[in-house]
Amino acid sequence: MNRFERSLFFSGVILCVLSPLDAWAYLDPGTGSMLLSVLVGLVSSAYFLVRRLPSLMRAFFFRLVGKKDDLKGNGIVFYSEGRAYWSTFRPVLTALARHRVSVTFLTSDEQDPVFSTPELSPFVHARFIGKGNTAYTALGFLEADIFVLTTPGIDVLQIKRSPGVKKYIHIVHALGDIHTYKLYSFDYYDAVYCAATGQVKSLRALEAIRKTKPKALPLLGCAYLDGLVQRQKREGTKPEDKTVLVAPTWGKNGLLTKTGARVPLLLAKAGFHVILRPHPQSFVSDKPVIKEVLKAIETNPAIELDRNPDGFVSLSRASAMVSDISGVIFDYAFVFLRPVVAVGPGPIKDGFEAWEIPHKAWEEEILSKVGERLFEADEGALLAALKRVMEAKVTLKQTIQAVRDANIAHFGCAAEPIAQALIDEQVRGTRRD
Repeated sequence: MNRFERSLFFSGVILCVLSPLDAWAYLDPGTGSMLLSVLVGLVSSAYFLVRRLPSLMRAFFFRLVGKKDDLKGNGIVFYSEGRAYWSTFRPVLTALARHRVSVTFLTSDEQDPVFSTPELSPFVHARFIGKGNTAYTALGFLEADIFVLTTPGIDVLQIKRSPGVKKYIHIVHALGDIHTYKLYSFDYYDAVYCAATGQVKSLRALEAIRKTKPKALPLLGCAYLDGLVQRQKREGTKPEDKTVLVAPTWGKNGLLTKTGARVPLLLAKAGFHVILRPHPQSFVSDKPVIKEVLKAIETNPAIELDRNPDGFVSLSRASAMVSDISGVIFDYAFVFLRPVVAVGPGPIKDGFEAWEIPHKAWEEEILSKVGERLFEADEGALLAALKRVMEAKVTLKQTIQAVRDANIAHFGCAAEPIAQALIDEQVRGTRRD
């Protein structure tokens, strides 16, 4: 007897028990049989309606938005919020294609580079699923063995877990620790593919504090750095002696938010050629700050503004970097083996994972090994620190490489182990089924 039959049997028993002992009407056998058939039909119809409800809702949703339902019966599925994440996804997709593994790539960007990469098309089936709530609703109906994202906050923010997805996997797209992510950014993932030992330490600490189910946290590397490393070998140029790259992050932790144009202006005054490269999100989220900074530097010939989506040329030209404490300092230091000066007190805790993590971010612990760290953008201290790291660049190069090799997994070749981990996970899931 299956579960439905058992439920029906027990329902019948309960009906018999609850039926009144005395009846004041006669029910002939034929009518009773007919009523019982009607009752069974109603119960079974309701049962199968409930079972079909998700698929009916799915069909209604896709008819409503006028799109084809491509979210059923998938193996490995990727989701990208936009083209900014292509440098993370492309190396992994390329590695999977080498293994002849077909995947589905969902994106909220109609101009996503995936649509103009024909060499991947035999194995990568790309779909635009809309933006904002349209995309988030569609992802709630997804069916897949594995769903791969760079988006934090699954089941906390807009993207909810779909019952049809067996495994949710987050791929990190930065080397920095997780302290600057919003609270609960990774709690509801089944796995986080980490790049640095410090990321694993912090995620395990949060699991212990929150008593959440332990996730798989393999150390596999940071795929987008694969492309930077290859370009550095192929196109890298000798740095310009007096050129300094100022590359602040965006938001409350950003150097420009806290100090405005002070840092690029004082470096220019000291005789440096300054490349100012704000985080692209600054032009969206920090418009008043950016407006004031651009106004302050517009007539200064020693300050060059870089808004190119591809920052490789600026990174390659600079002899040193000045930034706040963000992931870009490690991209620069570890790829180009050049020193950095980090300015600022560290991440703001309120509302972020740093609020509950009981230790400092791993990058804060090693800043003195890849350059120098200042808590304030004091003019004298900044210029002195910059002078020291540029004079010690030969020694620092060796130290930076040692720190990188001790803390970062598969540096410059992360795509292959990430792809293999996804393949292995899909095989394990198939065996369990």
